[in-house]
Amino acid sequence: MPRLGNPLVYDLLETSRALADTRGRVNLRKAAMRRAVSGAYYSVFHALCFICASELIGWTQENDIVEPIYRLLDHGTAKKRLNSRDANLIGPTATDIGNNFLSLQEARNAADYSPPTLKVRHDETLRYIELAEQTVTLIESLTTLDRKKLAVLLIARTRPL
Repeated sequence: MPRLGNPLVYDLLETSRALADTRGRVNLRKAAMRRAVSGAYYSVFHALCFICASELIGWTQENDIVEPIYRLLDHGTAKKRLNSRDANLIGPTATDIGNNFLSLQEARNAADYSPPTLKVRHDETLRYIELAEQTVTLIESLTTLDRKKLAVLLIARTRPL
C-alpha cells in the first residue's frame, strides 16, 4: 500500500517505538511508555487529518491553504463519528479504523491524564503502538472514494433533515 504523504505519521510511530524501549530509572521508563502511547494515538490522528486535507482540497506546500482543513478535525467529534452508523456505511475497514481509534484515544487519555500511580506495562505499550501501525495501514488501504467519504464524515457539519 502507498504510504500517506504526511511523514509526521511515521515519525510519531518510530518515536513511540523508541520511547517504549527507554532504559533507566523506573519512573523514566514509565513516563516514556506513557508518551509512547500518546504518540501512537497521535500518529493515527494525524493520518486522519492528512486524509481530510488531501482528499478535500489536495495536499500542497501552501500551508495557509492546507492548515485550516487539516486542523478542522476534533478529537471528540472524530471519536463520535468514527463509531457511528455512518462510518459503518463506508465499510468494514472504516469500522475497524473507528474501533481502533476509540481504543487508542482511551489509552492516550489514560496515559496523558492519569496520576503517576497508573500501572504501565511494556507489553501493553507495544500493543498500542502495533494497533496504531495497523490502523495507519488500514487508512492507507482505503480506496480514494472511501477516503473522501471518511474525510467528509470527519469534518463536515451535519444538519438534521
